[in-house]
Amino acid sequence: MDNSSSQSESSSSNSAQPINNSISNKTTSYENISNNIILLKLEEDGFTTPDGKAKELIKELSEIKYLYALKLLFENPLNRFTPKVLRDSLVTLADPKPFDYYDIQSVTRLELHLRTWVAVLEKICFTQMRLSKDLRNRIYNSLPKFVEIHRKTTQIMQEGIDNKYISDFNQFNHRQINNDDDSIKKRNYNIDFLLIHLRDTLHSLRDDETWFQEIIRRTKNLLKAALNITPGILLIAGVALPNDNSSILLMLTQIRESLSFKYPVASYYVDWRIMLIIQHNLFTWSENPEMIISNKFSELVLMEYFWSFLEREWINVTNKSILDSQTKFDEVSNKVAKALKSTGSFLNDLAGNEPLALPHILWFGILDLAQYLVQKSTRTSTYGLCYYLEIESLNKAPSSFIQFKAVEILLHLHHNINSQMFSMIDDDFDQYIKKLNENKSTDLSEKFQNQLLFIKEKYLEDLKILSNTIGNERKGKGKGKSLIQNSYLKRTNIKF
Repeated sequence: MDNSSSQSESSSSNSAQPINNSISNKTTSYENISNNIILLKLEEDGFTTPDGKAKELIKELSEIKYLYALKLLFENPLNRFTPKVLRDSLVTLADPKPFDYYDIQSVTRLELHLRTWVAVLEKICFTQMRLSKDLRNRIYNSLPKFVEIHRKTTQIMQEGIDNKYISDFNQFNHRQINNDDDSIKKRNYNIDFLLIHLRDTLHSLRDDETWFQEIIRRTKNLLKAALNITPGILLIAGVALPNDNSSILLMLTQIRESLSFKYPVASYYVDWRIMLIIQHNLFTWSENPEMIISNKFSELVLMEYFWSFLEREWINVTNKSILDSQTKFDEVSNKVAKALKSTGSFLNDLAGNEPLALPHILWFGILDLAQYLVQKSTRTSTYGLCYYLEIESLNKAPSSFIQFKAVEILLHLHHNINSQMFSMIDDDFDQYIKKLNENKSTDLSEKFQNQLLFIKEKYLEDLKILSNTIGNERKGKGKGKSLIQNSYLKRTNIKF
């Protein structure tokens, strides 16, 4: 990282001093508590293997608590699954039939469904198995149906879930115009990102394409060399990191230049795949019983890579006016949606040009990985570094796409990690709105405030669903339930 990122690390460490890691451990994510209970219940019922648990959970995908438990199961880097279970899970998750109705949970359920689908596909990427051309085609061709589900769900949430009928054409037309003007307010960009990730990962898994397995091998080997890791030997905490961006970026450039592609690959995807491979290996090495590296070291290395990738992204928006790329983003977003909806056969799509992706999608993806790290970590230093990552991203955001992700993570830090430690975030939002107004961007300021309200509502809805899950699982256990819920809800007292 450069000096600014080093200062960020120092600042976060200073601000975190009053709150030690033992306190941080007590504020473990409520979602993980909820779904670990479900996984533990499966253990009690005799389902002790990852395969056995997955087979049971797949039967109940229409219920959010089981879907979330399945996501946790597949995201655990130490869990191993047979190819048959991975194949069956992939096929089940590619089925859009459970989304033939809409309710207040539809947006949350759709995002969670896609994240679970992504987790299964990532397991397949690191498992010795190949998907047949027919299976890849079937999975790939289900994506347009989910794109349409996303579009329709967004529209219904915008209109209001209780608004079943619209009295006349003029009223309908007026509402449609309002929706277009206010489209940012109710759009969950996580879903757009996940759909593109699924498309491009399926693109990369052709059995006659060699670059994918090659990039996994080369990235792992270069990462070992960079971290001075010898398999089977405990890594001493004092091992030096490649602590300047030039060495990290040089390593990534070497990997990119060594690859060749038979078919078009989205320009962002190679770097995105490299980052996913780095994360996969760091989590595997740090959570392995052999403790190849420590969790603390793993998180520090991962943060270094996040900063390196994002500082390269930020160079492209330096000295540009705030939200400079919003118009371009809106145009490309419409084209991407149309391209995804009109997806033809797998082979036909790959025979054409480079797949179209949203502007700054790599930036969004890195922030998504940072969010996952925040949810996984118990270290205040990691929280602090992620805070500075998100504030920088918000202030440099070229569009509502990046705005959305930065705000989502900042709200998580404030309301789900430690409201005292991150009490400044409300002021950060006020300052950002002030900056929008100073740039004579009243319209952008109003849209941002609408988006902020939507993300807060989304957060509360997610919390409500997961809170109900805890309540159902702990029903009849008296004080145990109320203590957990009360302590958590005190920490999540969101003000609008």
